[in-house]
Amino acid sequence: MAKNLKNQKKKSNKSKVDPHSPWIKMRTGLVVITIVSIGMAVFMGWPVYQATDSLAEGLLWGFGFGIAIWAIFFGAVYLNRLFRGNRE
Repeated sequence: MAKNLKNQKKKSNKSKVDPHSPWIKMRTGLVVITIVSIGMAVFMGWPVYQATDSLAEGLLWGFGFGIAIWAIFFGAVYLNRLFRGNRE
């Protein structure tokens, strides 16, 4: 009986997860944001290029959307660190 209680306590201690810990690593987040920003740049730049027949305008729109994704990401990281502190 005592062994079962000790085993249950060990298992319950291992299963506790800090609810304030990040659910993905910063490196993984950067890789995901890189892929998303490149995809978004192509997704927005190509139709603009086809509609206007202007490569410069298509690149500008694509670049703008790619940079906007990074600005949103780093803005969220900044606000998170401002309010919660640096956890690393």
